[in-house]
Amino acid sequence: APIFGIDTLGFVNVWNQKAKDFTGFTREDMMGKHLVETFVTREFKDSVSNVLQNALDGVEMANFQFPMLTKNNTRIEILLNATSRRDDTGKIIGVIGIGQDITSRIAQEREYQNLIHTANAPIFGIDLHGVVNVWNQTASTITKYGTEDVMGHRLVDEFITPEYQAS
Repeated sequence: APIFGIDTLGFVNVWNQKAKDFTGFTREDMMGKHLVETFVTREFKDSVSNVLQNALDGVEMANFQFPMLTKNNTRIEILLNATSRRDDTGKIIGVIGIGQDITSRIAQEREYQNLIHTANAPIFGIDLHGVVNVWNQTASTITKYGTEDVMGHRLVDEFITPEYQAS
């Protein structure tokens, strides 16, 4: 797993081989650079800063997703666990981040959503409580209910006529 560390000011002081493999940045490229200002995309700088600051305050974060720029300026999606790093006395001296590259998973999810949305057959889904959480274009066309009309509503109670609800 890619592992990085920052000090209390946000400057990189740990960068392992897996982090290099994922980003293209060597340890020498990274050491002493401000992680957020240098390598996080503009729209996520504040949220990543908040996650790291929380870890510096002792509040650890698991499964935070954000994009990061590689050495060749490609955007990759990272799933991050941020943990406080402490010295021998227990004082927080930085953050250790353990990441996972989820770029291909995100692309697969988008492709899957696109396939469902554009399928020629009506496709809908409900959660354990019967609430609609998937409603594709064909379902909208056939039923005349748009996605915004059904999402978050109970399918059987609101869209199935009473004589068919028991079945």
